[in-house]
Amino acid sequence: MVRHLQEFEFFSDDFLGDRFIYGDLGAVLRKQGTEKVLEYLTEMIKRHQPNILVIDSFKAIRDIFPDEKTFKAFVFDLAAALSIWEVTVFLVGEYEEKELTLLSEFAIADGIFHLYGQEEKRFQKRYLRILKMRGTNFEQGEHLFQINPAGIEVYPRIKPKGEELQYKVKPGKKGFGITGLDEMLNGGFREGTITLISGGTGTGKTALALKFLLDGAEKCENELFLSFEEPVSQLIDNARQLGWETDKYLADGRLDIKFISPIELDVDKHAFEILDMVSSKKIDRLVIDSISSFESSVSDIQKYKDYLWAIAQQIKRRHITAIFTALNEDLFSPASVTKNQISLLADNIIILRYVEKNSSIKKVLGILKARGTNHDRDIREYEITPGGINVLGKLDKANMFI
Repeated sequence: MVRHLQEFEFFSDDFLGDRFIYGDLGAVLRKQGTEKVLEYLTEMIKRHQPNILVIDSFKAIRDIFPDEKTFKAFVFDLAAALSIWEVTVFLVGEYEEKELTLLSEFAIADGIFHLYGQEEKRFQKRYLRILKMRGTNFEQGEHLFQINPAGIEVYPRIKPKGEELQYKVKPGKKGFGITGLDEMLNGGFREGTITLISGGTGTGKTALALKFLLDGAEKCENELFLSFEEPVSQLIDNARQLGWETDKYLADGRLDIKFISPIELDVDKHAFEILDMVSSKKIDRLVIDSISSFESSVSDIQKYKDYLWAIAQQIKRRHITAIFTALNEDLFSPASVTKNQISLLADNIIILRYVEKNSSIKKVLGILKARGTNHDRDIREYEITPGGINVLGKLDKANMFI
């Protein structure tokens, strides 16, 4: 056991024999039998007066007792003795989940932590569930944890509390810096809202989202672009091809672009990383491009939806104006905005798609909704050129759906 503990950064050999006392309960069981276990534990507590006592494995002790009645008596005698000494005790054991509500040792426990592994796509994950914690209002559900050289890192399930869902909406607006589009939005989206840009491949979702951040950077705001599809160098080059300046904003820290591979993505951990970045950098505008890319890394669709909802609520509570992009595989006349009803979390929705016009394929956009804004309801053609994104005139009704 000590050899394994030495692998962790927090462990020091100086702890041994002073702050860390090791007792071999197994030897007592083998040589003297179960009737001497309680006596041995009591003697160890008297001698060392510990603050914390760990018995590992308590399940192994159970298996040595001749019958349930004898073991149950031992459990209650142990609980009585420990309460006198006011020592915090951890009973560790390899139990199946169904045993947690049936066996006598769990009846005396003030708290029950259930740790388990789970295979999810390409990952073997560790989760923790608090099943019981007497006298506290603990966070229910499964919480990811990881073991690393520093010790154990726990990532509690992100679930906004009731009071966190009530926040003031700021009156300001944030636009794209694209004249025609900002006019359609009557000046821009409400500050602190979530916008979903949905469109087929090649419609310019990423370019439009990046332009939104560059408009903020020009106004000395702090911007964060999280890319799950294109590496940073490619995004910078794409912006350069459109005539957009990024270097000075990247250099002075107003714009930060991060690439995260969806293949290696762990959504439980990723949620904390996003919130840590937006808080530490005091982000004003955020882009996640795209939510479709990391959907494939989540085996449980409900967990994916809960994750996005929780992220959206935490972002809005911080008054960050955000854009999520989503791929729509229906290129010409999409029947839905996104899969799995993800569009429900958005305050604003922009639809990008293709139409056939005069034997040519054109790009058109429409604003499906813009909460709190009297927006343009027309479908308008737009083009992406070396000079940027230009919103053109209203599309003729005869050419809208081909």
